[in-house]
Amino acid sequence: MSILDLVTHWRLVVADLAERGVDLYAEDVLARPWPGIRTLIFSLLDSRTRLSVALNQ
Repeated sequence: MSILDLVTHWRLVVADLAERGVDLYAEDVLARPWPGIRTLIFSLLDSRTRLSVALNQ
């Protein structure tokens, strides 16, 4: 998995995080430090999400 894979599937990242109650474009989320957001994104790979399914095909 590479950063390009995440960018290619960005709509899935946004959708999966929104399903978990995280709006990546909300002001409070944008104000958070990047490491926390990165952790949230990579956590999508640890469970069965649209992103993990797409990347493991």
